[in-house]
Amino acid sequence: MSVVVLMIEHLGKVFLSTHPNHAIAWSTLLSYVNGAWAEHFPDRPPPDNEDERVTMFFAGEGDEYVIAEADVETDTTLH
Repeated sequence: MSVVVLMIEHLGKVFLSTHPNHAIAWSTLLSYVNGAWAEHFPDRPPPDNEDERVTMFFAGEGDEYVIAEADVETDTTLH
């Protein structure tokens, strides 16, 4: 079994979330970018292209995101 992990680092804070697939993680990332855009770029409308919007948003130093797939063991073992 696998899970998709989204990590967002913005303004010195780190946000982590897990998702069943890449599309949902990307949608969550876009929601974050869209919600924070006006504060981050008060005088600039966001690009229509999603890739350009995300690239521009995370162009600042210390701002980044990662979407990665991770394998998860389905057998649980307590230690």
